Amino acid sequence: MTRFLFVSLPLAGHIDWGGMLATASELTRRPEHAVAWASGPAIAPAIERAGVEFLDLQRTGWIDPQPVPAGLTTEQLASARQQRALDAWLHQQRILAAARDLEATAANWQPDVIVAEPYAAAGALVAERIGLPLAVCGRPALTPQGQLRQTGGEATQRIEALCRDFGVSGDYWDVAAGQIRSRWLHLDFFSRRWYADLPQLGQQTRFFGGGGQAGQPRTGRSNTILITLGSLFTDDPVFLRIAAAAVLAEGGRPRVITGKRGVGATTESLDLPPGTEVTDWVDFDAVLPGAAGIIHHGGVGTTHAALRHGAPQVAVPHAGDQHAQAGRITLAKVGYGVRPVDFTQTNARWFAHQLLNSDTLHAVADKWQTDLAWLGGPSAAASALLKVTGP
Repeated sequence: MTRFLFVSLPLAGHIDWGGMLATASELTRRPEHAVAWASGPAIAPAIERAGVEFLDLQRTGWIDPQPVPAGLTTEQLASARQQRALDAWLHQQRILAAARDLEATAANWQPDVIVAEPYAAAGALVAERIGLPLAVCGRPALTPQGQLRQTGGEATQRIEALCRDFGVSGDYWDVAAGQIRSRWLHLDFFSRRWYADLPQLGQQTRFFGGGGQAGQPRTGRSNTILITLGSLFTDDPVFLRIAAAAVLAEGGRPRVITGKRGVGATTESLDLPPGTEVTDWVDFDAVLPGAAGIIHHGGVGTTHAALRHGAPQVAVPHAGDQHAQAGRITLAKVGYGVRPVDFTQTNARWFAHQLLNSDTLHAVADKWQTDLAWLGGPSAAASALLKVTGP
């Protein structure tokens, strides 16, 4: 029997990655294997609904981001958002405390393999210190030849300090790139073609697409366009107003999803134009098959959901790897990645018009949906994890 311990930040957007939680759930149905998920209590209900044992961590290393200061220029705002994201997931003292908690949990539960999402820094530290195999879920492994390395940046310095203070050598990190790296397995739920901007990836990367959900037919194109900033960096009401007004101006029906941080928000409280529907949460698998498209922040889970359901998308990145996802949306021709400074009312109307009316855009999105369906999804990912053994 193999015992798999999944580790993530306590955020709804960090348990998905296109199929991470679904893979853990799939493993619970494989005979003679044990699966648990360690994180903060905020995500416990979602983990337990998936049939996975939840292990409560009081400390995960995560810090809720503070609002960015008012009155910044566009360039200053972009820089402030990037710094805020780095501080939120890579705070040295908090991660060291989280790693100590996770190490104690691992000593009690006795995993054979740790499976970590890209921002679960404590998972990589603990796996290395206790000598367990590590699998990374949600991001491909880079190679020295396949990326532009910028050594000495702030993320690199923080990771080097973390490894030194926790007494590990950093073998479970791509220190120069500022991310967790496994030599065993990276599970990614897009396809190799999605990463056309990365011509060389590590051979330990496996692609699993969208599985059966990606093969479900669309239910017919409505005039509804979803608008969301995900579940975390949601403090950009100007983005929501521009997007909603653009959709209305082009004859569409905007549906703004505020995320759990926006529970109780209304059209009036967000100063959105009349005719805008507001909700704090939707089931993408239920609503995307019938939507005309989605305007969003470029989060991995949201991008993947649109792809697997054949919904064209517009991404306006706000932080972290959202910028890379926005670029890939453009390269794949399933929509448009837009710099925040370029997301003006005039441009937003053009993008909304394309989502509502472009048959070419919808045809390309449909083709991507079909392609992702062939890659096996969480079932194939679970089978790949079963082959991860040995230190």
